[in-house]
Amino acid sequence: MRKKNIVTVYYGDDWKKKTPLESAPPTRESFEDWHERGLRHGIEMYRGSIKWYDKEKNIFKKAWAYRDKKWIKIKKPIKPDLIFDKIMGKRNYELLDFKVEVSKKTKFFNNPLFRVTVDNKLTQYLILSEYMPKSFLANDKKELKRAIEKVKSNKVVVKPFHGSGGFGIRIDNKKNILKYRFNYPVFVQEFIKSEKGIPGFSKKREVADLRMIYMNHKLIYSLSRIAKKGSLFTNFHQGAVAVLVPQKKIPKSVKKMARKIVRKLSVFPEANYSLDFIFTNTGKPLLVEMNTTPGFDLLHIVGDEKIKERNFKEFISVLSK
Repeated sequence: MRKKNIVTVYYGDDWKKKTPLESAPPTRESFEDWHERGLRHGIEMYRGSIKWYDKEKNIFKKAWAYRDKKWIKIKKPIKPDLIFDKIMGKRNYELLDFKVEVSKKTKFFNNPLFRVTVDNKLTQYLILSEYMPKSFLANDKKELKRAIEKVKSNKVVVKPFHGSGGFGIRIDNKKNILKYRFNYPVFVQEFIKSEKGIPGFSKKREVADLRMIYMNHKLIYSLSRIAKKGSLFTNFHQGAVAVLVPQKKIPKSVKKMARKIVRKLSVFPEANYSLDFIFTNTGKPLLVEMNTTPGFDLLHIVGDEKIKERNFKEFISVLSK
């Protein structure tokens, strides 16, 4: 019986490199774990650029694979049973028609319509604004100035529509934010003063958030990302550290809010995403943003075997649906 093939796709072309993800060791190591975990479940895991996919034949002409403790280049055709979409969010609209066509031949996870709908910070706000800080759209500097005037906080947060890791985000006083150069349009968000982290879990005066990670709308694990001293960024790629948050330590208020959000998102039966929350100094939770391509690097670093296995099993369950 042929083993099932799962191909994780990205946009760039790294075929000439010695290994994939050369500049991101934690991410590479997390995928190494996935490839080995796949083999233990009788599944062949691969990484491949969407550019290597032949739509007519429904094959990948080549791909990377981690086998016997090293990355190798597979040069023979690979027929996928599942394509796992890890393409950067800014390509969602450009590739939507193509992804939909591919999904008619092979299951595409996450669903292309899920990603194009909720991977944009503006559309997230349109759908989930009741749970989020007050936010605005700015198409140019003039609109940015008007948005800043509407923000009640002394500081303001300006974000690109797509992206992760904290890259491109500016947090500063209102009088300073206009000095930065932005690639418009941008998403303007009220700054929430959060100095207590997660109520009942974080240390005193700790700038920290709560990230809840879901697979097929099931909460698999939760993390608190703690900003480095003097920073307001809780992103791993901005120097933050992460710790697991046991489910019993998640405040009831945010559990209730998360359930309401998940009900809205469950119109898509299968999905992988994360919800990032911060808490006001009075303990009120607010959704800062969601991510439809949450990384596995933090799970690999701080997760235990039980959580890693649960996450993977829930992921591969879509093969039988």
